Amino acid sequence: MRSVDYRDSDRIVTLLTEDHGKLSALARGARKSQRRFGGALQPYVLMNAHFRPGRGELANLERVSVDRSFHGILRNLQAIGAAGAALAVIRERVPDHEPEPAVFDTTVRLLTALNDGAPPEETLLSLQIRTLAVLGFAPTLDRCVLCGKTPAAGRSASFDAARGGIVCRACGGGRLVLSAAALRRWVVVQATSEFAAQPWPARERQEIRDALAQLDANHATVTVRERTAAASSSWEGRLP
Repeated sequence: MRSVDYRDSDRIVTLLTEDHGKLSALARGARKSQRRFGGALQPYVLMNAHFRPGRGELANLERVSVDRSFHGILRNLQAIGAAGAALAVIRERVPDHEPEPAVFDTTVRLLTALNDGAPPEETLLSLQIRTLAVLGFAPTLDRCVLCGKTPAAGRSASFDAARGGIVCRACGGGRLVLSAAALRRWVVVQATSEFAAQPWPARERQEIRDALAQLDANHATVTVRERTAAASSSWEGRLP
């Protein structure tokens, strides 16, 4: 998900693994020798990797092999932007050393979709929606979070990220309004694993983008999850 040059020949890489969550590892000699890691440390690659413990929380990356590459993303600037933003979302929200298999699967599906030409912005928004749900932060969209009243079918609803979902007018409403179409879209995206093959209507896209931005801003000011680090003698797993 991220690579930083370290000393004369090494790199520190941040990786999302299937079995051990997000972790950082030292890839010794990665800058000077292509033979040891090949193209596996390039962006948008699913690989098999072997680690061993290092100092502190930084593991040592021993060897890797490419499982699948998604370099079709590199042919489209919008896809590159969406993939980079998606990985930044994962990097920010997923705790270190805490397995999240559903997030891993969603990330691989996102890279596959972008590689195959899916609409970039809709793909990114879908990943954000699903990541919130998987990590337990999905907003309440089927009833008022304060009084429990169900909104009328086919009607828009006020949305307040700080309160965790939609808020009816009697309870004061919210800062944003989500149309019935945007609410339906959100619920469908959250419940499925596939990504959109076609662009969404512009209004739905904008409303969902604004609601997600409000949720992100609220998340940035509140500690919502404890981060834990688990030590192990060795780790093996796949990672994108």
